[in-house]
Amino acid sequence: MNPSRRLRPLVPLAAVALLVVALLAPSANAADIPPLSSSTQYKALVKFVEKLHGLANTPTSASQKAVYEGQLESKHEAAVNKSTALFNRAKKAASAEAQRAFKAGARTIRSTEAGELAALRMEYDTRMDRAAANYQDELGRIEDEFDGRIATLRKEIKRLRNQKANAKSAAQKTLIEEAIERRIDRIAGDRKLEQEEIADLKAGYRKEKEAIRAAKASATKLVQQDDDAAIARLRDDHNRIYNARVRTLQSKRANQLSDLEAKLDAGRAAIERMPVSG
Repeated sequence: MNPSRRLRPLVPLAAVALLVVALLAPSANAADIPPLSSSTQYKALVKFVEKLHGLANTPTSASQKAVYEGQLESKHEAAVNKSTALFNRAKKAASAEAQRAFKAGARTIRSTEAGELAALRMEYDTRMDRAAANYQDELGRIEDEFDGRIATLRKEIKRLRNQKANAKSAAQKTLIEEAIERRIDRIAGDRKLEQEEIADLKAGYRKEKEAIRAAKASATKLVQQDDDAAIARLRDDHNRIYNARVRTLQSKRANQLSDLEAKLDAGRAAIERMPVSG
């Protein structure tokens, strides 16, 4: 089994764990952003509306009522601007948190990938070393086999030449010389056969190395493609989480604006109820 396939399940598990962290982290991050109700602008608007309610039955000049209207609108606008600022701050914090979580997840995936690729390199380096060792062993066997056969033939040639030197008749010398020539031819034939077997061995070794390199490249590409896909899924997950947070923030802000609008209307109604003094 390919070691990279054994390690592959670690990537989704890491991504899921980081996704859970990303879902939980915003609660701590949100604690750094105060609610609108605790802001000076909101409190000032509430206090001013309460003041207007207290003055609702007090005779007031038209000019003073206009001043109150201006002050009310100014405080309402300040509270709206504060709501916008808090919304933008929370949105920025959510984006930063999503980026941090994504980068942490991507680092985990790439770290796992680095381990997988290191395991792949070790596996295929071992296979390459084993192929080289087998090649050297087989090369040595071929050379030893032919060296032994040729050494035996040379001994026979040496023995036959001694016989030829001691031969009494020309016919006997001719027969011995023919035997010597046959052995010389066999040596030449064995050398040629040896070179052919070595050439076949080298060709087979070369093809084996090419196959190992191709398998390594394919396995490496598969690991990288899987991790690229895992990172793409992780990015999609964090984008989905971020978009959900933004929708929550937008809903919260809509409620805030509705509340501020209600307070503006209440303040205007209180001003409207103020009797106009002569």
